[in-house]
Amino acid sequence: MNVIVSSFLRFRWILVACLAAGIGQAQSGRRPPGRVEPPVIRIETLEVVVPLLAYDANGAFVDDLKPGEVVVLEENEARPTSGLKREPANILLLLDGSNEFGTFKNGPTQRYGGEERPVWEKRTEGLLVANPTAREFAFSLLRQISPHDRVAIIQYSDRVQVLQDWTGDREEAIRALQSKYRIGIRSTFFDALALAAAKLAETREGRRTIVLLSDGIDSASRIGRARAWRALEEAGVTVFVVGWAEALRREVELAVGWMRSQERFTTASAARLGELRTFLARLDGAAVELEQLADSSGGQFWLPPSHSEVVAAAPRLAGEIGAQYSLAFITERRPTLEDRRRLEVIPARPGLSLRSRRSHIVLPVAEGRSEAKP
Repeated sequence: MNVIVSSFLRFRWILVACLAAGIGQAQSGRRPPGRVEPPVIRIETLEVVVPLLAYDANGAFVDDLKPGEVVVLEENEARPTSGLKREPANILLLLDGSNEFGTFKNGPTQRYGGEERPVWEKRTEGLLVANPTAREFAFSLLRQISPHDRVAIIQYSDRVQVLQDWTGDREEAIRALQSKYRIGIRSTFFDALALAAAKLAETREGRRTIVLLSDGIDSASRIGRARAWRALEEAGVTVFVVGWAEALRREVELAVGWMRSQERFTTASAARLGELRTFLARLDGAAVELEQLADSSGGQFWLPPSHSEVVAAAPRLAGEIGAQYSLAFITERRPTLEDRRRLEVIPARPGLSLRSRRSHIVLPVAEGRSEAKP
C-alpha cells in the first residue's frame, strides 16, 4: 500500500512539473516541439472586367445601360458591380487560308457558257490570290470599326503568320493584307488561336477581341484544342466567329454535281467524291465547336450562306464590337483547386437582353499574389 501511494505521489509531482514547464514555454513565446499551428486563410478581393452586350426588346443595341440595371452572378452568388463603360477594343483579325480539300474559300464558283462549273483545284504550294473572299471581308471590317480601336492581323494555313502587328492605322493594315496575304494547304487552326491569345495578352488596356473567319478544321497544329481554348479563356478574349460551313457546302455541292454529270467515273473521281463527303461531315462538327467558342466567350456566331454574305457580315460584326460595354465586378479569391468560375449576367431592367461570357479564370501568381483573368 505504501509503495502504491508513493508511486502515485511521484507521478503527481512529475505531472505538475510538466504542466509548469508547458506554461512557462507558452508564456515565453516558445512553441512546444511538434505542435502544429492552424493555417491562416487569407481572402483577397479583386476586380474582374468582362465584355457585355445589351439589346432592347426589338433586338437593337442599348447605349444607355447603367450598372444598377445588371446583376452579376458568380457561382450563383451575387457580386457587386464596380463599373460599366465603353472603351476601345484591341481587335485581332484571324483569317483561315487553308485549302486542304480544295480552294473553295477563295471565291464563288465561276460560270462558263451559262453553266456553273467549279474551277477549284488542289494545289501543292501557296498561291497569291487576286481577290479572295477572306481578304475582301477583312477590308470591309477594317473600314467599319471605330478609329479608336487597335488592330492586328494573323493568317494561318501550313503555318501561322502575323501579317500586321498592333496598329491604329487602318491603311497600314490594309496594305499588309494586300501585300502579304497567301493561301496554303493544311490548317494550323489551334496554333493560330494560341498565338492570337498570346498577342492579345500583351495588351494592357481596352477590350480583347478576336474576329475569326474560319471553317474550324485543324490538321497540322502542334497543340490541341483544349490547350488553345484554355489560352483564349486565360487571356479573357471575346471571339466573334464568321464560319465557312454553309458557304463552302454550296460550293462543294456544285463541285459534286459537276463531277457526277460531266466527268467519267474513275477510281480517282470516286476517291475525290469520298474526300468531299468527309469534308462536309467535318465542316458540320467544326461549326458546332465554333459556335460553342463564340457563345462561351460572350461573342457572336454567323454562318453566311454564300461568299457575298461572308463579306456582307463585316458591317454587322463591327457594330457588335462597337456596342460592347466593359463590365467590372468585385469578387473574392479563396483557396481552391478550381480556377474557373461560372459567370452569369442577368438584366434588372424590363425588356433588356444581355450577352456576356459564361466563365472567367482566377489564376495564382508568384509570391502569394494572384491575378484575375476575365
